[in-house]
Amino acid sequence: MTETAAANALPYTELDGFGLRLRAWREDDVPALLKGLNDAESRRWSGAQPMPMDEAGALAFIARRAALLEQGTFAPYCVTDAATGEVLGSVELHKIEPRLGHAGVGYWLLPEARGRGTMTRAVELCVRWGFEQLGLHRIDLGHAVGNTASCRVADRCGFVYEGVLRGFLPASGAPGTYDDTHLHARLATDPYPAFA
Repeated sequence: MTETAAANALPYTELDGFGLRLRAWREDDVPALLKGLNDAESRRWSGAQPMPMDEAGALAFIARRAALLEQGTFAPYCVTDAATGEVLGSVELHKIEPRLGHAGVGYWLLPEARGRGTMTRAVELCVRWGFEQLGLHRIDLGHAVGNTASCRVADRCGFVYEGVLRGFLPASGAPGTYDDTHLHARLATDPYPAFA
């Protein structure tokens, strides 16, 4: 790690709570990573991610995120079941701007982990870490307007709907087209959500 990277490094730790453990991605996670990122529903809402991904792409994905973590701009987490260690999905803080107190949150789930409140719990763990350990003031959550599952996660985690960003996200499967995005945000001063 360079001196500059060391100065920017985040206080990155495993996070435990709500029956989940959030940890760093590892090479032995490649099969789950490929399953998640190549899943039709994930691909539907991830137009910016080159698809389909192969094993080499998954290893590069893990390495890129580790490099961005070193730079202090990205905090990627593999979401796992705390009891079994089963990989369930991904959550991260991205575009971390410590001096401004801002970041964004992004996520996806494996098909078998959907519909159980998993992502709501994972986002809450990650966001609390951002506020409490990184000292962030604001975290944005953006999703394609049609992605109602992500809208539910935002609502359950106490993110306030702020409006529509027109043509913000590249549309999946349609090069040169863009989806409108709902923008939600949560401030460090906002109350914790009711489920927490």
